[in-house]
Amino acid sequence: MFPSQQPGFDLDAEARLDPAIQPLPTAVDLNKPPHHIFLTGATGFVGAYLLRELLDQTSAHIHCLVRAHDPVAGFARIRENLASYGLWSERFAARVLPVLGDLKAVRFGWSPEQFARMAAEIDVIYHCGSKLSYVAPYEYLKSANVGGTEEALRLATTIRTKPVHYVSSLGILMAYQELVGGGEEDALDASKCPDVGYFRSKYVGEAVVRLARDRGIPVTIHRIGLIVGDSRSGVSNSDDFVARILIGSVLAGYAPDIRNAMDMTPVNYVAGAMVYLSQKPESLGRVFHLLNPNPIHWRDIFDSVEKVGYAVQHLPFHQWVQAIEEVADPDHNPLYPLMPFFHIQFARRMLGIDESHFRALGSEKTVAALRNWGYACPPVDDGMVRTFLAQFVDTGRLPQPVAMA
Repeated sequence: MFPSQQPGFDLDAEARLDPAIQPLPTAVDLNKPPHHIFLTGATGFVGAYLLRELLDQTSAHIHCLVRAHDPVAGFARIRENLASYGLWSERFAARVLPVLGDLKAVRFGWSPEQFARMAAEIDVIYHCGSKLSYVAPYEYLKSANVGGTEEALRLATTIRTKPVHYVSSLGILMAYQELVGGGEEDALDASKCPDVGYFRSKYVGEAVVRLARDRGIPVTIHRIGLIVGDSRSGVSNSDDFVARILIGSVLAGYAPDIRNAMDMTPVNYVAGAMVYLSQKPESLGRVFHLLNPNPIHWRDIFDSVEKVGYAVQHLPFHQWVQAIEEVADPDHNPLYPLMPFFHIQFARRMLGIDESHFRALGSEKTVAALRNWGYACPPVDDGMVRTFLAQFVDTGRLPQPVAMA
């Protein structure tokens, strides 16, 4: 059982940073390519793509925090995770270095000597790791998502100062009362953070990073939204929210008829943009919104599903939830475990059902910063939906469609 959620506590008061975490007097050479990078979250979905982009866009050795009994097992976890998404190549083996540790532990569970050795060796930190749960309370997630962030900042200010690139969440803005105040440069506002433990922990984690920024520690903040699979291969996380809705709706024969705009951003775009932006000295101190500038409706997605050959009946959201509850196979439909979630108000925001929060999220400055990258965010269209569905068929998560349009 999870500990009970404490209602109404002050999120801003939760954001505290050890006074000992201060920038060191030695200046950071931001134009020097890194030789050693420290990455958290490499055994996750976004973290796997971030690791691959770091391997592709830099020549550095990547030290990956991983929970395991020994380095051999740790390396195997990292390699198998990348391989599951089609990202692994043996040519990377010598550059991927497992570092045993735990986000929840002080100094990641390392001895003071190991902490100092790592701090002396690495040049930059990418903090992508977090514990994700939409049902666990803030208190349960705090040690990993807030404490782990503080330890990353401690590492950044030990021996020599190192930049920290922090992966935050656009979800911390999703309790809008009005469709204003969602720009990249706006101050944090706890009233916009949903009463969901995970987003509370990400809010406090970002607030801690902002405290570090105010002290002069070099940081960037990358807020990510509703991530979907790889736009090129269709590979998705097995726990991917959108994949569960697509697969579960097709299996049940019912689709949500939701017409408001929403953000669905391919994971390969997010990871590539993050690494590109983080390597620009002018990015330091900034907040970036990595979301798809091409909005999509669930109705449009399921129109594409029907063109492929799957028959689904479109229902208003609440009728869809009821229909799924009545017909979904608890053992085989990936939507079934999410049914309690669909009954809370936050689910309406996440799915774009309420007056769409997507229109309140500004990304103009991020788009401008990416203008010279030469790679635009792929739109979620017929072609991409077909790519996702084909991958679900290939992996046995969906049957072959009855007919092709």
